[in-house]
Amino acid sequence: MKKNLGAKSYLFPQPVMIIASYDEHGKANAMNAAWGGIVGMDQIIISLGDHQTTDNIMINKAFTVSMADVEHVAACDYVGLVSK
Repeated sequence: MKKNLGAKSYLFPQPVMIIASYDEHGKANAMNAAWGGIVGMDQIIISLGDHQTTDNIMINKAFTVSMADVEHVAACDYVGLVSK
């Protein structure tokens, strides 16, 4: 028997990750990556589209990933609003 559960976030709370990089001039950039998850004990997966951050990663081959904690959720939301 099928039952429609509707659109719900069953994997709540979803991790909020901040991906940070530098452009070719050394200017810092950060983006909020809500589409990510845990792959294993030592790996994460992140789905990135066309952003300044992905351009920077391709140029420099370097980036950092930070996970939000409860204390910093509002700051992470801000990064999601202002990043390009």
